[in-house]
Amino acid sequence: MPAYFRTEIAGLRAIAVIGVVLFHLKVAGVQGGFVGVDVFFVISGYLITRNILRDVALDRFSFGGFYVRRARRILPALIATVVLTYLAGALWCSPMMFLDLAKECTHALLSIANIQYWRESHQYFAANSDELALLHCWSLSLEEQFYLLWPLFIVLAKRIGRPFQAIAVAALLSLLSAIIVSKTDPLAAFFLMPFRIFEFATGALVLAVEHRFRPSRATVEGLSAGGILCIVASMLLFSSDMPHLEAAVLVPCLGAAATIWAGDRNLVSRIITNRFMQAIGAISYSLYLVHWPIIFFARFIFGAVADTLPGMVTTTAVMLVVAAAMYVFVERRFMLSSPPEKGSLRFAAGMASLILGLAATTHLTFLSKGFAWRLPAAQAEQTHLQSYPSDADIINANNSSPHVGALFVGDSIMLEYEYGLRAIMRQRNTAFRAVGGAGCPILYGVMLSKPLRRTECRQARDSALETIEKADMPIIFAQLWTFYDDATIDNDADAAKDIAPSKGTYNKLRLALELTVARAVARGRPILLIGAQPDPGCPVNVPRLQPGPLPHAAQPPCPVTTKEAAERYVAPVDRVLDEVAAKWPARVTVLRPVDYFCDEECPVVLNGLWLYSNRTHLSLAGADHMIARSGEAFRNFLGEGEERR
Repeated sequence: MPAYFRTEIAGLRAIAVIGVVLFHLKVAGVQGGFVGVDVFFVISGYLITRNILRDVALDRFSFGGFYVRRARRILPALIATVVLTYLAGALWCSPMMFLDLAKECTHALLSIANIQYWRESHQYFAANSDELALLHCWSLSLEEQFYLLWPLFIVLAKRIGRPFQAIAVAALLSLLSAIIVSKTDPLAAFFLMPFRIFEFATGALVLAVEHRFRPSRATVEGLSAGGILCIVASMLLFSSDMPHLEAAVLVPCLGAAATIWAGDRNLVSRIITNRFMQAIGAISYSLYLVHWPIIFFARFIFGAVADTLPGMVTTTAVMLVVAAAMYVFVERRFMLSSPPEKGSLRFAAGMASLILGLAATTHLTFLSKGFAWRLPAAQAEQTHLQSYPSDADIINANNSSPHVGALFVGDSIMLEYEYGLRAIMRQRNTAFRAVGGAGCPILYGVMLSKPLRRTECRQARDSALETIEKADMPIIFAQLWTFYDDATIDNDADAAKDIAPSKGTYNKLRLALELTVARAVARGRPILLIGAQPDPGCPVNVPRLQPGPLPHAAQPPCPVTTKEAAERYVAPVDRVLDEVAAKWPARVTVLRPVDYFCDEECPVVLNGLWLYSNRTHLSLAGADHMIARSGEAFRNFLGEGEERR
């Protein structure tokens, strides 16, 4: 077996972490820097498998010893990172943002971050990656889950005398599974450990090659050059949205494997074995841990300045200083000491107690809604008014009257109107009922084209349509119509089979809406179709809208959108709604939000409050603004609806 320390592996760590840092800094041209994580997985697979096989051969392997060594190597620096991130959140984050950060801390401490990010990615209101302070911990959780299973697998494979054959089979099954799963759930292939085993196994299989082949000097130089080139080219040419990414990551993985096989006794290896690369490689784990929280808070606190060249240079300098300090005072303290067996047991018990105690603290923070007491009541109210309606807001908006006066049908857009219409419904002493699902088109024969959330949306659609069939009240349709174009939805109607999946056209939507409205009208139901909402004209960074104990950069103002521009934006959808309504003029009404929300311009901020909680949805303040100006139209519809029933 090679010596424990390998300079080319330290150099590979440096390449990997530099790629990841540049990717997260959004440096132009390094859009594939995320493959640094794949390189780390290959290195881990090589070293862990090598150490297990060596100890088994020497009859000194123990599962307890293995897990304690892994814990000493990984957990102290991880815990330090989580604690520092939590403290920064307590100082700068609003309660809503701190709630989410505390949840991330809990998942990172319990090594389930990858599973939780995968689960939450399926939710319609999943957070943007730029709003997750510990997102990078998904890879550490995945690696720790790998460490739980791999030792047993290797020991059993060694006992049957076929360790590398077993590893090869595991690699092939993992790769094939990742390719298959990616077609229906690409984020599962990204986040979950079984679909990444082939990367660890790629590193492990280098051991088999090392054992059986001794390449010539020229071959070694070629392997080293080709390996480094594969990694660097992947960082420069790959992108996160490229097709067949699960198979494509074999390129940097094989590049890392080739570099390890070539070793450090060749001319090309000097590229990654110089003093600078060795220094970065030494602190690579600490640098990986701290880089993203530092970038996250730099952008949050200082805003766009953080993404300027001086800002990125300063952020990088802070990263290096903090990573070096963590390496010296945390990593090395635990790496260089190897306690006796009794000491190992005490360490394991102490580490488990510390993790559980910290996880209890972070979970309590989550349960307490991010310690809202940290902000004055006026600031808390401002934060609330700039947020999207929550379940509690909707429950409080609904009247306790047993008489249901309207049925809301749609996706997340309908929640804005459920909340906004609360005063009108109370004045009429009626309640409302809502059916549908966030991000789901609620129309006959329509389903999302992409596989993600198809099952969930189908269930929401079928349940809602069943309710519509039985409803004996006015029906209000409020959906994100602009999202459901011919490229986004499928329609199983015969007339829709020849419609091309093109962006910005709504032929499938027209057919489905016409069928849905026809069936409701046939049962004598008055219908209100709420048209498309104006676009704010820029992304809305919700965390930046919310104040925290310490100040942070404000959300930059959106460019002014004129009413004329807003009308052009919503025209393709509103035209479809008008055409459908024209077939039943006595029963179907169209309400165009642009007509009420906008004057000469469409406001985004009013009286110091943002009217949008994100680019798609109105905030509570926005919903109040909309209904304050369109309330009479809703009263007329509900009143006429009662007359026509």
